Amino acid sequence: MRRIAVRAPCSTSNLGPGFDVFGMALNILYDIVEVEIVEENGVFLSVEGVGADRIPTDPEKNSAGKAALEFLKRYGLAGVKVKLKKGIPAGSGLGSTGASAGATVFAMNRLLRTGLDKRSLVEIAAQGEIATAGSPHADNVAPSICGGVTIISSYEPLRVTWFPPPKGLIFSVAVPQGIEKTTKGARAVLPRAVRLSKVIRNLGSSSLVLAGLLHSDARLLGEGMMGDVIVEPERISLYPGCVDAKRAAIEVGAAGATLSGAGPAMIAVTDPKSADPHEVADAMKQAFIAKGIACESYVGRSTSGARVIG
Repeated sequence: MRRIAVRAPCSTSNLGPGFDVFGMALNILYDIVEVEIVEENGVFLSVEGVGADRIPTDPEKNSAGKAALEFLKRYGLAGVKVKLKKGIPAGSGLGSTGASAGATVFAMNRLLRTGLDKRSLVEIAAQGEIATAGSPHADNVAPSICGGVTIISSYEPLRVTWFPPPKGLIFSVAVPQGIEKTTKGARAVLPRAVRLSKVIRNLGSSSLVLAGLLHSDARLLGEGMMGDVIVEPERISLYPGCVDAKRAAIEVGAAGATLSGAGPAMIAVTDPKSADPHEVADAMKQAFIAKGIACESYVGRSTSGARVIG
């Protein structure tokens, strides 16, 4: 076998208070990566699909290319051609670079028969995030590889825990268009010192998020998602329309809403017994449109991770 195709899902990270810890795969958008063994040394990268004209093909500046280079370096391999087919908009807050990197290392592991476990794949794919974020982080690559809900409890050493997609939880997502954002920029606004009282509040809210996910309880999860007092307050003001979209989601019955990852996408959870997730998604979309910002909206669930499709 000299060529393989892998599809990886988008993801949401943080879920409010779980900064750089929680991640969850979503079934709304996907990246596809085709990897082929070549005789020449190095990584030969091409990009097509959503926003391809704005995505670098220099492997050092692309998360998929960077992850492929790391894989080759670690295992003394020669060269690969990587064709990246983008379905997840870059800079959206839906783990676009994480899905690209995750699909790439998943494909290379299968194609080259290196037999690595998922934790090892997450660790390599996280190195790919250096290309866009400036540092390795795993809260998006982990759900794109492992699926379901992931928890990054430590980076040195890397500890990844995951469990299957929670049943019964439905998520509404709004993805505004044309808002310029970089992950580095979204990290630059983070506070360097935090009061202990805020840390305690976020720890409590993170516990509610985890309880809501484990019990498929939209109300618990929503309450936890709304409890971030450290990161989201600094980030949400970066993007026009996000505050209004969050308010609109709650007004039509969402149990909770927050930035997806570093934004600008917004994600809400809704108990379908008390509100319509499609109405929540549309309310967030209309809030962005009212600000003159084009927006796409989706309704979906947590899903499984990367898989071979050809």
